[in-house]
Amino acid sequence: PVPDAPEALADSDAARTVTSRPDLFKIICPIKVDVFQALLAEHPNQPFVILVCQALREGFWPWADVPDDTYPSINDNSMCTCHKTDEQLVFIKSQLKEEIRLGRVSESFGTELLPGMYSVPMHTMPKPNSDKLRLVVDHMAGDYSLN
Repeated sequence: PVPDAPEALADSDAARTVTSRPDLFKIICPIKVDVFQALLAEHPNQPFVILVCQALREGFWPWADVPDDTYPSINDNSMCTCHKTDEQLVFIKSQLKEEIRLGRVSESFGTELLPGMYSVPMHTMPKPNSDKLRLVVDHMAGDYSLN
């Protein structure tokens, strides 16, 4: 079976923020789900087809975990970072611009995090055998890591 979102998320700050700001949480799927489902109309396991199509429309939740009550609703770790050179800052901004263009990151919605949101520090590392940089997003940073 395809797991649903954990029940504890249904009545959470994160769920309310997702509901109130769907523009920030787009589900982008290159599969034309209606066509896919129509092609599977004769599949012998229709309950599974329905679950997979629902997951393609609403998102997959494998291994989703809900933090315990000690985690705050909002946690800003963006300042937990090291000094960056001008070259690193330009690189990070250009990478974010590209991620926004590709629909992998939402556009800025202001300077304040919304309920249920965490921010994480971003760093750069040199690529091996190159003078180019690699973007690193540190999900382990701080007291309330996302991993």
